[in-house]
This record gives sequence, C-alpha cells and structure tokens, in this order.
Amino acid sequence: MGIGIACFVIFLIMAALMYSRRISALLALPIMAVFIAVIGQIPPPEILKEVISGGVTKLNNAYATSMIGAILAELINKLGIAKAMVRWVAEFSGDSPFALGLLMTLVTALLFSSLGGLGAVIMVGTVVLPVMLSLGISAATAGGLFLFGISLGGMFNLANWTLYMGVLGIPQESIVSFVVPFAAVVVAIIITFLTVELKKTANIKYAAISLLILGGLCTVAVKSRLFASKPPASTTAPPAPGPDENSLTGAAIALGLLAGVAVWRHYSKAKSLPALAFLTPAIPLVLVLFFHWEIIPAFIAGITYGVLIAWRRDSVNLFTRSIIEGAQSVIPAVILMMGIGMLLNAVMHKNVAEAIAPLLTAAIPRGGLPYVAIFTVIAPLALYRGPLSVWGMGSGLVALIKAPLGGPATMAMLLSVGQLQGICDPTNTHNVWIATYLGTDTLVLLRKTIPYAWLSVICGLTLALISGYTG
Repeated sequence: MGIGIACFVIFLIMAALMYSRRISALLALPIMAVFIAVIGQIPPPEILKEVISGGVTKLNNAYATSMIGAILAELINKLGIAKAMVRWVAEFSGDSPFALGLLMTLVTALLFSSLGGLGAVIMVGTVVLPVMLSLGISAATAGGLFLFGISLGGMFNLANWTLYMGVLGIPQESIVSFVVPFAAVVVAIIITFLTVELKKTANIKYAAISLLILGGLCTVAVKSRLFASKPPASTTAPPAPGPDENSLTGAAIALGLLAGVAVWRHYSKAKSLPALAFLTPAIPLVLVLFFHWEIIPAFIAGITYGVLIAWRRDSVNLFTRSIIEGAQSVIPAVILMMGIGMLLNAVMHKNVAEAIAPLLTAAIPRGGLPYVAIFTVIAPLALYRGPLSVWGMGSGLVALIKAPLGGPATMAMLLSVGQLQGICDPTNTHNVWIATYLGTDTLVLLRKTIPYAWLSVICGLTLALISGYTG
C-alpha cells in the first residue's frame, strides 16, 4: 500500500511541476519514470535495461514516422504549396471561421474513424491546420479543434472497439448504444468550444443552427440504427491488409512519368508551381486509406511526388535542406517521446501495477451517483499516463476495475475519461507534434482544451448512469 501511495505522490508532484512550468516535460518524464521504478522496487538491472534503455527505444517507429512526416511538411513549405493552398482557401472558403473550423473538425473525425497513429496525425494535420489558420483561427484553437476531431473519430474506430469487446467481454451493441449519443454530446461541446474561442456574437446564430441540425441527425441515426452492425464472430481484430499490388504497379508507372516531367522541367528551366503539386499532401493519405500502404512508405511516395512534379534546377539543394530542417524541427518531440517510452515501461511493469492496484480497487465507487461524482473528480488521473489511462498505469488495472463495476460501466468510464487523456495529455505524441507544428506548447493546448474535455467526461459518465450501465 505504501509503495502505491508513494508512486501516486511522485506522479502528482511531477504533474504539478509540469503544469506550473517549473520543469519541462523533457526532464520531468524521465525523472518520474526513474523515481517510480525505484519506489516500485523494480530491480536495478531491469531499470537500466527495460525502463531506461527499453523506454528510449520503445517508440522508435514514432520517431521515424515523425521525422519522415516533418520532411514532407518542410518540403511542402519550401515549394510554396502551403502558402498557395492557404491563399486559395482564404479566397474561396468565404469569411466564416466558424463554418470552416467545424467542417475541418468533422472531416478530421471522419478520417480518424479508420486512421490512427502519429503518422496519420501528421498527414492530416499538415493539410487541416494551415486551412484553419488561414482564416484567422488562433494556433491554440486550431490545435484544440484538431485534437477534438481526432478523439471524436477514435470513438468510432473499430480497432478500438475490439479492445473493449475482448478485454471487457461486452458485445458490440453495448459500445454502439453508448458511443452514438456520447459522440453527439462531444460534437455539441466542440460547437461550444468553437463559439467561445472565436469570440464573436454573430457565431451564436451559427452555433444554434448547428445544434439543431445535430439534434435532427441524432434522431434519424438512432431510429434507423445507422451505426449498428452485426457483431463480429470474433473479438480479435482482423489482420491489416497489405498494400494493394495494383497500386504498386501504378506507383512504378507514375514514378517513370514523374521522372520524365522532372527532366522536361529541368531543361526548360521551369520555376512555376504546377497545379498538380497541390496533390502532394494528399498522396500519402490516399495511399494509406485506399491502397493500404504502410505510413512511412506512403510518406516517401508523397515526398518523391512533390520533388519530381515541382522540379526545378535547385531541387536537389531544396530537398536536402528540407531533410535537415524537417528533422531538426521534430528533435524536441523525439526527445519527449523517449521520456514517454521510459514512463510507459515504468508504470506498466508488474511491480508498479500491483502496488497501485489496491489503492485503485479501494477507490472504485459503488452505485450510480458516486460513479459519476468520483470518476469526474479523479478524471485528471488519466493525464500523464496516470492510473486511469489505458496507455499508462491503467493498462494493467482494467481487469481490477471491471470486477466491481461490470463491463459496460467500465467501458463507459474509460471512453469518458479517455477524452481528457486523448485530447489534453501533454505526453501524447500527437499533442507533442501538433504543438511543435503550431509553434506553441503542449501545456497551452492542455489549458485551452481541459475545461471542455472535462465537461465531456461529466456528460459521458452521466449518460452511462441514465443508460443504466452503473447498475
């Protein structure tokens, strides 16, 4: 019991220091990981091997994806594609940041109902974020909207559903009956967030119209069971399909054609940006979504396309600078990811999980109203890889929570407090990339979004109570 309390104290102290900006997350996360490992009585050899060495390399795929994605983003900027896209959007999208912000958030949600991972965040973010910024939406607000869109889409991601079905032993219908109305509530909160952040009374009218449309769509969806489908025979996620062979053949042919275009542009001394260059940001997304490519090869294909379609005599030097400057831009994010990996390995070690388990079991509420009240109050424990985060301390504690609460109530609780973790947590790799891309800080995004994310937690827990999940 004492070890578990000490781990909680370390977690709370370091979280407070990070939130108050007395120490950066770059330092706080590895320090927290080592302290928790020592207090949790992880043997010193395992601390060196699993927590420190293994933690530093745990998210290696995220490092590589982040760097390749940053090279593509830098190339898009250096070619002038980003600026040209912004001018085009500013000219043709009208003068309504509210409509644009809401549309981009819903498009993001639609994409992330099937996408996932840092690479997808980078692919979509390099398109969506400049569009929102182009009409004067602030960096923090644009980042918040993007985070809400990612979280909203994740609620409908079937790969995530299989986790709840397999671990908690609940049918797909239980997830659908909670997710559909909860998603509608989250959309209403997004509309509120956008209305407040834009600080224009004229947007109240648009917000009211949006809420009326949302209510009508929800009524139709629920009555027609639009989101319901036949439960799978197995709760195990199906294997991901490999890349489409026809797309590989098409890519080879396209490469030959693009090489010809590059040769022609080189000898004709072309400098103008061709219209087809605007497809560069979308190439990786199309290859991943429709042709099942892995994200890193898709990024490389996008980079190759951009270089060749907009070829000019200084393209080799421009591409080289894009590689160097793109990689440099994500070094802080990579260092932070190393700390995240160390913390993950520390809190997921069985010594630490077993030490925290008795405290968490004692804190689990019995009854409907205590369920809402207690999980609302302790919802921030989902931040910084805390005990309510399935990507942190909570990863080994789900079974303990399920025993007294039951599968449906546990699912509703995890989805509810998961909004706080998925949207606000400064240790999320996607939060780190978004903040870096926007030239801001993860704590700025945390402060901007946490009131609204916490409101979604309260609404989700209340919905579970009304739906009878809490017994």
